[in-house]
Amino acid sequence: MHEIGTAPADFAEFYRTEAARVQHVMCAFAGRELGAEATAEGFARMLERWERLRELVPPQRRAYVLTTAKNYARRRAEAESRYIGLDDRPWAEPAADDEAIGRVEDSLGLEGAVRRLIDSLPPRRRQVALLYFLHDDGYAQIASVLEMSESTVRTHVAELRKVLQPYVRRFQQIMEASEHGRA
Repeated sequence: MHEIGTAPADFAEFYRTEAARVQHVMCAFAGRELGAEATAEGFARMLERWERLRELVPPQRRAYVLTTAKNYARRRAEAESRYIGLDDRPWAEPAADDEAIGRVEDSLGLEGAVRRLIDSLPPRRRQVALLYFLHDDGYAQIASVLEMSESTVRTHVAELRKVLQPYVRRFQQIMEASEHGRA
């Protein structure tokens, strides 16, 4: 266990190069406050295990931190959702026919559906999806990290695009409706 301010130099460099990227992904996943907290937790866990994990290549390190942070955020959100009482709701509830609320609900439902879809994929395809779509890694980099051929990565991405296409279309419809002020 490292004392505060005594992180090894190679960990400090890893943190400097990856922290903003990881936090961006986590804030998109869990919201700004919980995303920042989960990012800190992910890097703290990585530091605790740095002696064992320092040999990983940077994308694998980042994937470890992201997975740890995602799990932390999910556990935290689940725990908090158990304790929200009726008194914690806003005083005035919005009207049920408010179109803006419908668009937000559609968007959140779509995001949840995509997240569940990705979580339900076989492990290798899920890893490709996360590295390609969330981390913006290229085919060659993903192939290297996951130790598979580049053509296999391309096949996974092509299949993922087919599966995700209906969700992309629905998201575009929601965005167009938002621009025009209707659901």
